[in-house]
Amino acid sequence: MLVLKRCIKKLKNLAGEVDRWSYARGLRSTHNLALPDFLGIGAQKSGTSWLAANLRLHPEIFLSDEKEVHYFDRDYHRSLRYYASHFARAGDRVKGEVTPAYAILDPKMIRFIQKLMPDLRLIYIVRNPIDRAWSQAYMNLVSIPGRAFNEVGKDEFINHFRSPRSVLRGDYQQCVDNWLACFSEDQLLIEFFEDIARQPQQLLERVFDHLHVSRPTDWNLFPLGEKVFAGDTEPMPAEFREILAEMHASEIEALYQRFGEKTSAWRIPDRPAGAGS
Repeated sequence: MLVLKRCIKKLKNLAGEVDRWSYARGLRSTHNLALPDFLGIGAQKSGTSWLAANLRLHPEIFLSDEKEVHYFDRDYHRSLRYYASHFARAGDRVKGEVTPAYAILDPKMIRFIQKLMPDLRLIYIVRNPIDRAWSQAYMNLVSIPGRAFNEVGKDEFINHFRSPRSVLRGDYQQCVDNWLACFSEDQLLIEFFEDIARQPQQLLERVFDHLHVSRPTDWNLFPLGEKVFAGDTEPMPAEFREILAEMHASEIEALYQRFGEKTSAWRIPDRPAGAGS
């Protein structure tokens, strides 16, 4: 039975590969497929739930029933027609989905996405890498397994901070470069987590402009102030903040050089030269 299941899985994977290959090579047309007009690509624990909640309420936008479809990182063995079925009810609305894991997709997969959807609009919200890493670790080690905070050992948290996937999710520069290697800068809107609290309406206005939909006339319909974006966590222990600061100091400084004032509050004061490198 186990052998049969493995054979079936391999056949499904092969069928998915053939399906994607035929579309990528132009042997099959995507003309009749309801593929998305935009993707929210992350970052994880950086306000994508807040973004999705607000996008869903705009009358000109259709968001997939599942906020995170995970086609390109988890279910890509399935057919492209299966993926398009998530947007079949969109009609004339601008359609899309928000899957934070897409930020760290392999460049090969990003090239495939660009081949399928060359006019795609992209939204990427970034957050202080230190706070993002803590929020992810707390979610994975405490919230999801239903453990008490004091049941999780120090080493478990540190190992999570240093895990490749956590580090990669906070490597915004690499993620941005990977997507910009295939899409133009005009197609990628980069926003900042802090603006969800500081200026949520202005942030959404930029998002709606980016998606070429109208700005709302009644902002009371949108959950601008709802804190659906950070999740509930314990305050980060000072020891963990120091460890994460050491890990991300160079990255944060590079982000400041690239994005300027929006990331100035992330900078780590009084760091000796070369710290974090």
